[in-house]
Amino acid sequence: MPAPEEDAAARMASVVGWIRAVVLLVLLAYLFSSVALPWKIASVVFGMAGVVCGVIASVKVIRRKLPGVLRVTIPLATLACLLFTLSTSTQVVFYQPTAEYEQCLADTVTARSQAQCKHDYEQKLSTFQGVIGS
Repeated sequence: MPAPEEDAAARMASVVGWIRAVVLLVLLAYLFSSVALPWKIASVVFGMAGVVCGVIASVKVIRRKLPGVLRVTIPLATLACLLFTLSTSTQVVFYQPTAEYEQCLADTVTARSQAQCKHDYEQKLSTFQGVIGS
């Protein structure tokens, strides 16, 4: 009969790769969500992959009865990937207004012009101007 330490190590070894993948994908989704379009689209891809890996890792962690901290952090990391995916997907759907807003902010110097950029962006979003497919 294997020692309890060996059994725990064997259970953990089968999940380590999935945990590493989830952590890496969360970081990549976060990093790419803060860059300008079109690079921001990569956040959607990494986020979706993170959700898939996170669900698989969560199931493996729960089935193998691994430590409680993993039972909490892996689903939270999966939720973070989902949130990055949803928020960035919304910006991608409004690609043209978001790209114009990002460019406007990059070109502004004063707080007043930044406020004007934000106002114009909100106006375009409220009228669904620039939605992909329209």
